[in-house]
Amino acid sequence: MKTNAKTILLFIMSLALITIISVSYAYFTTAIVQNEVKDQVVTTGTLSLRYVDGSEIVMQNIKPGATITKTVYVANTGTLDAVYNLVWQELTNEITNDEMLIEGTCTRMNATTEVEDGTCEGITSAAISSSSIKSKITIEPSIVHKYDLTITFKDISADQNYNQGKKFNGVLGIKEPTQFEKDSWETIATNVRNGNISNYNLGDTKEVDLEVLGKHNVRIANTSTPSECSTEGFSQTACGFVLEFEDIITNRNMNSTKTNDGGWPVSAMYTYVNTDLYNILPTDLKNVIIDTTVVSGHGSSNDNNLTSIDKLYLLSPSEIYSDWSSNGIYDSASDTTRQLDFYFKENVSISLNTQSASKYNDYWWLRTAHSKNNTNFFRVNNSGGPWYNCSSTELNGVSPAFRIGWLTKMPAMSYDITGFIML
Repeated sequence: MKTNAKTILLFIMSLALITIISVSYAYFTTAIVQNEVKDQVVTTGTLSLRYVDGSEIVMQNIKPGATITKTVYVANTGTLDAVYNLVWQELTNEITNDEMLIEGTCTRMNATTEVEDGTCEGITSAAISSSSIKSKITIEPSIVHKYDLTITFKDISADQNYNQGKKFNGVLGIKEPTQFEKDSWETIATNVRNGNISNYNLGDTKEVDLEVLGKHNVRIANTSTPSECSTEGFSQTACGFVLEFEDIITNRNMNSTKTNDGGWPVSAMYTYVNTDLYNILPTDLKNVIIDTTVVSGHGSSNDNNLTSIDKLYLLSPSEIYSDWSSNGIYDSASDTTRQLDFYFKENVSISLNTQSASKYNDYWWLRTAHSKNNTNFFRVNNSGGPWYNCSSTELNGVSPAFRIGWLTKMPAMSYDITGFIML
């Protein structure tokens, strides 16, 4: 046993590997094949970390209740404390309804004595819905974190044929937290106010605890404010420092009845997002979310575009697809907003690179009502493309956005309606 432990620890100090997990789903049969994984260095910026795990697992023809177990190691080979994120470096998850789960235990080991030394926090069972597994983990010098992971295809004891033929594959690894992850919300808001956002990059993510809805990542979706944002009647939803949830928080209908009358501002979804969901955000985050003027397309029961002042809002097609304003039909407000910087960087259009708009192969709502009928709203389909016709009563993913400004609650200061401090 001691020889094996010594071999493992020496291996950790000299190599860095990744794990590849591949799953496809069919009933009744299971086959597991093990192959060796090629050595690969995991780059973590200035940190002196090493990551290692064993062989590749390919698990095919699985059925609900099937599990994959995996042991991985992270070692701090430097002289200072380090912080890392355990992540999916690559992830394709077509299994819907949050039925692929990951959990695991962590054992803290001393690399010198080769024995267990103290404790480290494991991974609570959670749906695999984003690239993040566990964030901002501190590891001391000469310490090894051993993770025993279990990935489960959840058996709900009911018909799960909707997941037959679906795929799951991923590559595990570690990465150094970005500055956006490290900074507090107050610091981020101050930097936004002062224009000091050069260390924040499009696509950077930060974890948000949504209580009963679990932990989810928001990503930087926009940092610019072009001149068109000053145009009268222009939606501010893609202007300034915009954050968007990277994944789907929950699934809900837009309205309980088949109607789009009054559009986004009077929908049941609007109330849920700006009341129920907003209220469970962490207080320090709520303090820096600014009001946003939101322009939304109307349905056939209305004649004019609809304007609301929101804390949280759903996106519109023009904010995702570069060519929507010229090609998007049945959207009365297609020319009242702009493509978010993140989707521009990813070169997303109606027919190109739509995978960048896919949120783990599930459907998610947009705020735009269908202008030629009185029942439907737009959504993004499971491959990331636009979906024109979706009844308001259907269940689809909720993935809102919001804008960050600066603290709106500070003593001995007053604010005008734009959020600037009045001196």
